[in-house]
Amino acid sequence: MKINLRLLFISVCFLVSLSCSNDDFTNPVIGHWELVTWSVDIPFELDNDMISSSNYLDKTACNVNETLTFDKNGTVTSRDTFNPEITISLKEDTSDIYIVEEICAEGSIGFSTSYAQVNNQNIELNGAVGLVETKKLTLVYPNAIKIYNEALTDVIENKNLTLVYLRK
Repeated sequence: MKINLRLLFISVCFLVSLSCSNDDFTNPVIGHWELVTWSVDIPFELDNDMISSSNYLDKTACNVNETLTFDKNGTVTSRDTFNPEITISLKEDTSDIYIVEEICAEGSIGFSTSYAQVNNQNIELNGAVGLVETKKLTLVYPNAIKIYNEALTDVIENKNLTLVYLRK
């Protein structure tokens, strides 16, 4: 009888341990992330303070409240996506002076989509590959930003858009 009880106890413990999920521990992106960098690796000077920054968020007049929420089921949501209309052109007869115009999106734009965990440090989201570090998520969208000539008639190059989020 004692052996049957022990065997039953061990079997129950085994089944309980199998039913427990550890997804939260193996997927480091699960949680809330706040946008802190929006960059195309071009120094911007939008606010006439004579200080340039390659982080557009340092210079924009638009409200920036974007957060991403990743869940263990492979869904990411944002209730207030940072989505300005930005036009970048290269000043004529220069190789490194850019003209940047922005129009801030009014209201709130949100989305919900799926993401895929590639491995312990990488995810795929909307055509971007994301690197997940301890408290930092970096998403790179290849060739996402068009750079025009000064007359805005031709696209002269495409730049990667890099978004950096910090865990909230």
